[in-house]
Amino acid sequence: MTKTESNDLKQDLRRRGYKSLRDFADRHNYKYRDVSDIVRGVRRGYWGVGRDIAKDLGLNPEA
Repeated sequence: MTKTESNDLKQDLRRRGYKSLRDFADRHNYKYRDVSDIVRGVRRGYWGVGRDIAKDLGLNPEA
């Protein structure tokens, strides 16, 4: 994920009523670090919790 895509995602989360990535993580019972890794592109979110996070963020894990 590029920096522009990451910023767009964060703006979309704010429009959906989340104050921050931590707020998103807390509301969905995810670890902040896992959410941050998905947004920064460190993890792709193909399997497991990463996939669940990517889906909840509105990302397409297969892409």
